[in-house]
Amino acid sequence: MKAIVRTCWEICLLRQGPQVFPRSWLLFAVMLAAYLVMDAILFVAQGTRGFAILYQTLFDTALLAVFLALALGLWQKPERFNQTAVALFGTGTLIMIAAVPVSLAATLPHPASMQYVAQVLIYGILSWSILVTGHVMRHALDSKLFIGIIIAGAYTALNFLLFATLFPIKG
Repeated sequence: MKAIVRTCWEICLLRQGPQVFPRSWLLFAVMLAAYLVMDAILFVAQGTRGFAILYQTLFDTALLAVFLALALGLWQKPERFNQTAVALFGTGTLIMIAAVPVSLAATLPHPASMQYVAQVLIYGILSWSILVTGHVMRHALDSKLFIGIIIAGAYTALNFLLFATLFPIKG
C-alpha cells in the first residue's frame, strides 16, 4: 500500500503518469473506495449534512468516471480507463486529504484575514487538482499538458455547474 501511495504522490508532483499502475480491477476497487471515503469526509468538512453527503459523494464520483470514459472514448483509448481511473482516484484522494483541514478552517468563525488565507489555500488546492488531473489526462490521451489542463478545467467547470444546479447551497 505504501508503494501505491508513493506512486500517487509522484503523479501529484507530475513525475509519473497513470501508465505506472497495472491494469487491475482490485486496485481500481481499492482506490475507488479510498476516493469515496475521502470525498465524503471532504463534504462533511465543507458543511454538508445528512443523506446529502451520500448523494453528493456518489454523484461526484460517478461524474468523474463518466467524464473520464467519455474523454477516453472520444480519443479512442477506452482501454486506458482502468489505469487512468486508478490514478485519478488515488491522486484525488491525496489532494482531498490536503483539502479537508483547509475546508474545515474556512467554515469556522474567525477573523476576516484568516478567512482570506483559507480561501487562497482552497483556490491553490483547486488549481493543483486541475494541474494533476490535466497531467494524468495528458498521459492517458497522449496529448500535450495544455490539452490535459483544458480537459481538466472543463471537467471542473462542469462539476461546479452541476453541483450548483443539483445541490444548491441553502442559507
